[in-house]
Amino acid sequence: MNDSTLYVFAYSWTPGFCKGQAYPGCAEPLPYWKTNFTIHGLWPQYATTGYPSSCTTEPYNSTIVNEVGLDTMIARWPDVKYDVNNPKYDSFWEHEWTKHGTCSGLSQYEYFSAALTLTDSLLTPELIHDSIGQNVNAEMLRAAIAPAQMVSLQCSQQSLVGVYTCWQQINNQPVKLTDCPTDVINEDTCR
Repeated sequence: MNDSTLYVFAYSWTPGFCKGQAYPGCAEPLPYWKTNFTIHGLWPQYATTGYPSSCTTEPYNSTIVNEVGLDTMIARWPDVKYDVNNPKYDSFWEHEWTKHGTCSGLSQYEYFSAALTLTDSLLTPELIHDSIGQNVNAEMLRAAIAPAQMVSLQCSQQSLVGVYTCWQQINNQPVKLTDCPTDVINEDTCR
């Protein structure tokens, strides 16, 4: 990464994502998934527009996930499309590493650890906990997460499915919330 890049940290809201889906993780979600944002991904983003992808050919190493903590990865970075015991369960992590992590300048351990650390920095707002299954004002939700210029909400069928926040980077590590580029803000689909 270079100084003209930042990170987009993408959260999923599993109850919204799972609405109308028959994926194994939707049928039997872990308790954490029902009340907390989970990780969708962490990717470098150009400060002006767009993002780099697939920057190296370094293959995903599944043993790194064990070093980071398999149970923590399943709880906070789930792939609800597969049962946890399915051999394809880590294909989502492989995709995120191959497409985005290879552009971060971080090792696989550092990349996955950085995303997990952000879940401790950017908690699921109480507004979400108090409003599960109810309508929430999008402006109030944005404000509960971060200043409006630092957050982009994703909705589908009038349900929240994800949240993007933007982070400054120092030495390739996400360190502080920052304003999102216009193209990230324009991905906001919650009105």
